[in-house]
Parts: sequence; C-alpha cells; structure tokens
Amino acid sequence: MNGAIPVDVTGPAAPPRSNGELVFDAPWQQRAFGVVLALTESRTIQWSRFRDGLITRIAESPDRPYWRSWAVALEDALAAADLLRVGIIDERQSALVSDHPDHNHG
Repeated sequence: MNGAIPVDVTGPAAPPRSNGELVFDAPWQQRAFGVVLALTESRTIQWSRFRDGLITRIAESPDRPYWRSWAVALEDALAAADLLRVGIIDERQSALVSDHPDHNHG
C-alpha cells in the first residue's frame, strides 16, 4: 500500500483536526489510530472496510466521541478478521472494574 493510508480529510470518516493536524485528547486515541494504520499497512485489515465500518459506527451513534467510534470500528475489523472474539473487550473491562471497584476506570 505504498506506506500512505488515505485517511479522510473531510467527510464522515475524517478525524478531528486543528490547523491541519490530527487531534488526540488522550494517549489511547493516538494508539488506536496507530494500530489501525499498522494493521492496514501490513494488510491485516483493509482500509476501505475499516473506513466503511467507521462511517457506519459514527452514523449509528452521532453523539459518541469520534475516537470511541474509531475504537469500536477497530474492534469490528479485528473480529471480522478473526483476530478478536466479539465481546472479549467488554468481558475484560467488566472483570477489571469488578476486580478493582475503588479505582476510577473513567
């Protein structure tokens, strides 16, 4: 794929930007972005399928923050590639919360 992923600049799949630069509010957002780029560059997942999934996830929940939709679309892409069992992230998150009830997991 020539090393360049055609990340949308405009439209429903376009990530948030400020002065042309991508905007990340938390380190996990940048990591999730990087994971998708790495998986796409290695051809583990197809960019067009991920992008279509992202657009679908944004449309189904327009009030959800962009990077949350990105993460959900990443989960979908991993599940579609048989790299992640559907529901495992929710299961592990629930286990972490129940194992550490006094910790702020927000």
